[in-house]
Amino acid sequence: MIKERLISKASTKRWFWALTIVTSLLLGFGIEQLGQFYGVTAEAQDGGLSQLAEDLDALKTEHKRIQAKWQSELLAQIAPTLMDASNSVKRQFVDFLEEIGSPGTAALIVMLQDSSKRVREEAVEALGEIGEQERKAGRNYDAAAIGLAGALTDTSNDVFREAVAELGDVRPTSAESLVFVVPALIAAQTKGSSSARHDVLDVLGQIGEDLSENGQSTDTIRDALIVGLNDNSTKVRTNAIAELSDIRAASTETFAALIGALSDDAKSIRNRAEDALIKLGRGHAVTVTPLLAAVLTDNQSVSTRGHAVDVLGEIGEDLIKRGDSGEIIVKQLLIALKDTDANVRRNAADELGEMRAKAPDVITGLTQALKDNSKNVRNAAKKAIRRIEAAK
Repeated sequence: MIKERLISKASTKRWFWALTIVTSLLLGFGIEQLGQFYGVTAEAQDGGLSQLAEDLDALKTEHKRIQAKWQSELLAQIAPTLMDASNSVKRQFVDFLEEIGSPGTAALIVMLQDSSKRVREEAVEALGEIGEQERKAGRNYDAAAIGLAGALTDTSNDVFREAVAELGDVRPTSAESLVFVVPALIAAQTKGSSSARHDVLDVLGQIGEDLSENGQSTDTIRDALIVGLNDNSTKVRTNAIAELSDIRAASTETFAALIGALSDDAKSIRNRAEDALIKLGRGHAVTVTPLLAAVLTDNQSVSTRGHAVDVLGEIGEDLIKRGDSGEIIVKQLLIALKDTDANVRRNAADELGEMRAKAPDVITGLTQALKDNSKNVRNAAKKAIRRIEAAK
């Protein structure tokens, strides 16, 4: 017991003196800079107060930059010396690093290698706090983001989950950080529980939204979310659809993946995919319509063809409201009006009526549908003709 106390005291003492050395060195550096300031002041007396103010601001900025660099390097060198210290000492050091902010980032990354899960978890929390503060202040926070990306490979599920959560708050968008962060998230999207995989897609989606708003490419994020559509968890697949919709990834790849989800075993997934296709397809009818048309002619299920008709109808209605003829959609709905399944035919008649499509071939097709062997189809065709005539 006495030996353990002596070791603990020695570790605490070593930690205390390490910080004392850092403080002394930084104070010494400040004194040297103060001498430079007096020199600049003397030279600037003849140049007027304006020049003096500029020189002072420049000197302050340079002093802060170099001081932060020294702090970061010295603390990063001290961190490994504490690996044999007690967890209490190491956690105090982590708290200290979080308190001083950005200059403590490099040392916190070193602490991510500590043998104690609790110390690593608190180091992750501190990195997240620093990264979020720097982001809100408009300063560079790449180091914190990259450090958190590295923590995604931690063997502890608690540390991994904490790293995911902190990355969600930090939301890195710079090219420098994304080179590390996005691949790390993609590698982690099949790791752990369905809840963890869900959260990883959340972070990817958040980053994708920021990139989209800044006019940057979201292709890599989109591809990762598309992979999420194949997850064995309904919760994860649902989230993948939501994030694809939120990042507005209106591409052929996205539409093809969402159309594939119209055949999902889960009804909730099929409905979500339909909603996403409508949302994204409204502004990209030329891209999505041929893909939906293929569904109507392929050997897809009745349910899938029905969803495709719903999407086409919504997109067509939007086109007509914007003054477009909607011909590209009408052509496909007239094909669906001759589908082998009565529910699909009825649905096609309903959508043509909702569109108020005025093309002559629409009335011709609906008139023929009045002779359909299904009463539901005949009624839908009759109602659609009334709507179109009323709109005229």
